[in-house]
This record gives sequence, structure tokens and C-alpha cells, in this order.
Amino acid sequence: MSYIFSRRSNAGEIEPNELSRVRARRHGFGLPIKDLSNTNPTKVGLDWKDHDLISLATKDNVTYDPEPRGLYRAREAISDHFALYKRNMHPDNYFLCASTSEAYSWLFKLLCDPGDAVLVPKPGYPLFQHLAELDSVQVLAYRLEYAHPSGWYVNLDELSSVLAADREKRIKAIVIINPNNPTGSYIRKTERTTIIGLCEKYGLALIADEVFFDFPIDDNIERKTFVGEDRVLTFVLDGLSKRMGLPQLKLAWITLSGPNQEVSRAKKRLDLIADTFLSVSTPIMNALPFLFEHETAFLCKSLSRIRENYASYREILTGGTSPHRVLCCQGGWTALIESPSFFEEDRIAQRLLEEKGIFAQPGFFFDIDNGVHFAFSLIIPSISAFRWCTEYRHFFEALENS
Repeated sequence: MSYIFSRRSNAGEIEPNELSRVRARRHGFGLPIKDLSNTNPTKVGLDWKDHDLISLATKDNVTYDPEPRGLYRAREAISDHFALYKRNMHPDNYFLCASTSEAYSWLFKLLCDPGDAVLVPKPGYPLFQHLAELDSVQVLAYRLEYAHPSGWYVNLDELSSVLAADREKRIKAIVIINPNNPTGSYIRKTERTTIIGLCEKYGLALIADEVFFDFPIDDNIERKTFVGEDRVLTFVLDGLSKRMGLPQLKLAWITLSGPNQEVSRAKKRLDLIADTFLSVSTPIMNALPFLFEHETAFLCKSLSRIRENYASYREILTGGTSPHRVLCCQGGWTALIESPSFFEEDRIAQRLLEEKGIFAQPGFFFDIDNGVHFAFSLIIPSISAFRWCTEYRHFFEALENS
């Protein structure tokens, strides 16, 4: 019998790991799960009030006049809104899509032929591997290195070496996450200069994911957007999922900039790709001006909670003779915790769930391959963050004394 499925979809049949099975069993028995890694804004008390959400009962939603880049009035609303942040871009430089995952897929189609590659940071979010494989694109990693207490740094020497070794010129783009998930590190000034220089030298595009850009731990942290970068072909990703806590509305955008000739060619090709899918719904696009009116309130509420939770984690887990470290986080929705290696990381995660009912994503989930690390959400309710983190500390104290 011939094998009917593509190799690209093999991951769909991989059996869940033991931690996932433990969680499923606990859920099946109706036992509570204290999700210390929960970053779903609709599940942590950051959701919008019912009367703040959009209504479909407007005349503008009756007609369908599709535009490949998204309705012009929606792109104009984005352009006007970000002008307030001094991120000035013409509406024609925005491409609307259903999610940043879809944005990546479009960009892989735009930039890569089957077998080509993109460079992504490690540690990083595991979704990249699946997104790339489904478009027949390879993922190559460049490392982020940690130095306490100053934080994470791009290993620029390794990045340069990987590019220099690409004799067949299969690498087409460098992906940066600004700030990175889960490390919470923004791209530093020197890193930016070097990365852009490498893109120029090797003729690469730059894909900058900035969905967490406006969630800094401290207002004085060094950070700069890649919106409007004109030295190399640049695509910046953002959307409603993070900046307004509305993943269910399914609207994201790509902001395009760079040398004029390359931008012009990219627009024509992206028009073809976007017109093939036309995935964004008219009601969501029409609602953008209204939704942007509520952005400030959501950002303020989120930032307050993020900063309070980060401070709580540091208070509970650091200082004195504590064996834990709360790694330096500059922004985003996640803090990384480094803890004692009493057992293998996956076994500790399982026991934490079985004995305390606490679920925390272990470091291997993000390709952290040394020590024991867990990802703590910064957006869960502050009382939960304090209590569950305290239980986490007590769990390790019990391990140490056993």
C-alpha cells in the first residue's frame, strides 16, 4: 500500500510526551491544574468586557470587496495608529493576514524554494519548526547566550559562521524575535547593526517578530523597532493577539520596508500570495478603528500585571541562599526560571504536576538544552502568580530535604 501522506505532516502523528499524558490524565480525573505557563489572555482575566467587543450588525459588513493586502481603510487605521508611536508607514506597506503564523507561512512562500532555509534564534518558540516544515523550508538555529545578571545576547560569531558556511546559498532570511520568546530579550544596538550588515552582505531578508514589543518590563530598557528599516528588505510582524489580547479575532499584519526596488517586487509577489488566500474577515477589518481606541487601556492593565508578577517571582525565588535564579527578562509575557537539577528536567516537571498540580513548561520545550528551566507566565492573575510560585519554591525545598 502506498504511503498517502506527506513527510511534512509527520509531526501530527507523534505521540504526546509523558508530561502531556500526565496533564491529560489529571484533566480527565477532574483534578485542578495550576497553569504557571498560561499566556492565553482570554483565560487570565485580561479579556475584554462583552460590551467592548465588536458587533457584526453594521452595513459595512454586508458587502464583500476583497483587497489582497486587506481593506484600505483597515490598513489606513493601522498606519494612523502607529504614527502615534512614531512608526510612520504608508497604508500600502501593510499586508493583513489572519495570524502571525500565517504571516510566516506567506513569507516562507515569498522568500524560499523547497529545501531553502531560514535562521531562527535558540532558545525560541517551537512553532517555527512546524511552520517551516509545512512549507518545505529548513530551520537553522543561531544561539542566544545568557550572562547573569545582564541578560541574553545574540551569539554574533556563530551567526556569522553559519552564514559563511552556506556555500549553496540556501539561507534566505534571518528571523529575529524582538523581544524574544521565551527569553524576553530585545535586540541590542550592536546586535542590530551586525545583523543588518550580515543581511546586506549575504543578500538576505530580515523577518522581525514584534508581537511583544510594547510590553517592556521597564520603560527605560533599550529597545528599537525594526518598522521602517530601509537598508535591507524587512518584514515586521504584529497583530491583535498580543497587543490587544484578542487572539480569537484572528488579525495580524506584516509591515514591509527596505530598498525601493526590492520592496516594489516583494509587494507584487505578496499581492499574489495574499490574494490566493484572502483569509481576513471583513467585520474584523472594519472594527479596527474602534479596537485601537481600547488599546491603551489593555496595554496599561497588562504592563501593570507583567511588572508586578516579575517582581513577585524575583522576591520569592532569589536572594539569600536561594538555589533558584529568575533570569533577566526585558519584555514580553514570560519569565524563565533556572532551578536546581535534582532530577532530569522532564521528571521534575512531571512530579511538579503530579504532586502540586502545577504545570510549567520545561526548558526543553524551547530548546534550552542545559540545566533545569521553567517558563512562568507574567500575565496570569497576580494572586495566582504569588501563590503558585511560592508552592513551586516549597516543592524544591522538599526535594532538597528528601
